[in-house]
Amino acid sequence: MHYLLFIGALLFFAFIAPLKLAVTACALVLIVTVAVKVSAQVVAGTSPTLGESFKSVFYASLLVALALMAFMSFSSGTGIHHIEGWPAVAVLAGLFVAYTLGFQIGIGTSFGASAVIALISTLVSGAILWSVKNLASF
Repeated sequence: MHYLLFIGALLFFAFIAPLKLAVTACALVLIVTVAVKVSAQVVAGTSPTLGESFKSVFYASLLVALALMAFMSFSSGTGIHHIEGWPAVAVLAGLFVAYTLGFQIGIGTSFGASAVIALISTLVSGAILWSVKNLASF
């Protein structure tokens, strides 16, 4: 049933976005998913499917979005809008834990392996996206 929701969201995005943006976004999501799959194979020795890798990327993004909304709710409720020092480190650590939990839930690896998978896949995906952005600007 959740696949129908993904397909519906994809179709909705495809109808409201320009064609070039829709194709580029789908290609970039596929690149990130493949990077997660390969890094999970290297780090954990498991072989997740592309569906499991996509779910882990989706869960990681969802959990980070929820953590950011909770943090913004906290900061607007308390009036604290400038955070620095150790509290900022704690916020970043919380976001990394939320991101890592997405990979742990989606792939089913341990927390440590999920943290390494998250770190490697983020670095590889960032490098690929950065290189694609630079290639597209020429």
